[in-house]
Amino acid sequence: MILISKIKGFLLLLIASLVWGSTFVPQKIAMDFWSPLQFTSFRFLLGGLILLLFINIKDIKINNKIGFISSSLASALILAIAALFQQIGIVTTSATNAGFYTSLYVIMVPLIGIFLFKIPHWSIWPCVIICFFGSVLLGTSDGDLFSLNLNYGDIWIISSAVFWAIHLHIVSYSVARFPVLIFSILQFILCGIFLLLYGIFFQSSSIFSFERVDILGFYTLVYCSVGSVCIGFTLQMFGQKLVPPTSAALIMSSEAIFAAIFGWLILSELLNFKGFLGAILILLGIILVQIIPKLRRL
Repeated sequence: MILISKIKGFLLLLIASLVWGSTFVPQKIAMDFWSPLQFTSFRFLLGGLILLLFINIKDIKINNKIGFISSSLASALILAIAALFQQIGIVTTSATNAGFYTSLYVIMVPLIGIFLFKIPHWSIWPCVIICFFGSVLLGTSDGDLFSLNLNYGDIWIISSAVFWAIHLHIVSYSVARFPVLIFSILQFILCGIFLLLYGIFFQSSSIFSFERVDILGFYTLVYCSVGSVCIGFTLQMFGQKLVPPTSAALIMSSEAIFAAIFGWLILSELLNFKGFLGAILILLGIILVQIIPKLRRL
């Protein structure tokens, strides 16, 4: 029964990563029509409101309401920072690099876990290192191995990876204690509200300016709201209910592979032999993290 639950969690997180990987391209295209703050705030608001249509609020029962609200507020705030930093970075970097640098949270999650007294088993670390170097190869597929050529956008996305790692730990704590779907909906709506309030106070002249938005711009917003928020993040919540944080991060590092594939297919971003080798290493790390615990029992 435990094995079935872990397989289910693995599949949910893998599907979430596929969906996220597919949204890096429309996220980049969206910057022709929206500001990063506009796009991020509206996609989370829209995603949360869409999900709200699928639940009956009267049936929701939460025992620890103060803990639930506190966790939702904390998760929403960290999510808002992570998503906004990522979106700012996407303006000046490729979809492939965005996926690669975002996946750096694979090394940050276990490090943060140590400070939270959640020390992973030694067998996790080889998988983390394999996935990390796979991400390096994938993200530097158009240059030398040690020539990362960081630009302004890359730095923003690397910064976002820190907050994605923190968010993953908050989610892991919260989904074990509260109803997953209502937690997801509340954090999405609060995330959108936080960013919208920030825009009203600090970017009041542009937050409600839609002169550049056309049908394609609206499509990118809807696609990312439904795909990234409604499907991707919600599957992450359910998947993390069944998979520990560090293992979840390893599985979700496959997002970098999917981002590279979609960037290659749609935006003609380079994916050469080194990129394919990096993708293979990430897949190897994901497979090993599932196999090694079973070998310890033999």
